[in-house]
Amino acid sequence: MRIIGGKHRGKKLNAPQSRHIRPTTDRMRESLFNMLEHGTGSGIRGANILDLFAGSGALGLEAISRDAHHVTFIDKDPRSIKLVKQNIDLLNCADNTSCLTMDYENITKPLGKFDLIFIDPPYHKEMITPALQVIHQQNLMNKNGLAIIEYATDEDIDFNDHFDQLKLRKMGDATFSILEYAS
Repeated sequence: MRIIGGKHRGKKLNAPQSRHIRPTTDRMRESLFNMLEHGTGSGIRGANILDLFAGSGALGLEAISRDAHHVTFIDKDPRSIKLVKQNIDLLNCADNTSCLTMDYENITKPLGKFDLIFIDPPYHKEMITPALQVIHQQNLMNKNGLAIIEYATDEDIDFNDHFDQLKLRKMGDATFSILEYAS
């Protein structure tokens, strides 16, 4: 597992030691960030980002490498947040990050508004639609902000009325959808 592009390109990240974390593959991250930087949305540079279901932190750290302003990492598993903090230390980017150990369902305090939100929960757990609802209810996203969803290709996801799907990319067993916040 490594950073694909930006100022930390090629830097190896600590990989998870257990099966409770399923990192987004290097190839998938490269494809996703190419879509985000070349044609979908306003890009990464200067963005405030939420990495929900952070796992190893690879998505948010890739964004930091590509000049995101700030990334907030949230995961309910303390082991995941510990791994994210180790990877933050590897990149020496603590000033541009914050980490919270909490379940997405418990987000009630004001976190600010985000330009991009990565949502990469465990597959087949029916967490995406409720997470999108929490994002809307807690007013976490800037108007026209993007939610980037990773899910199993065989999952049927309801993106609800608050998000419009802009792009869909299938890569084997995984699918990315890029959604724009509509209200």
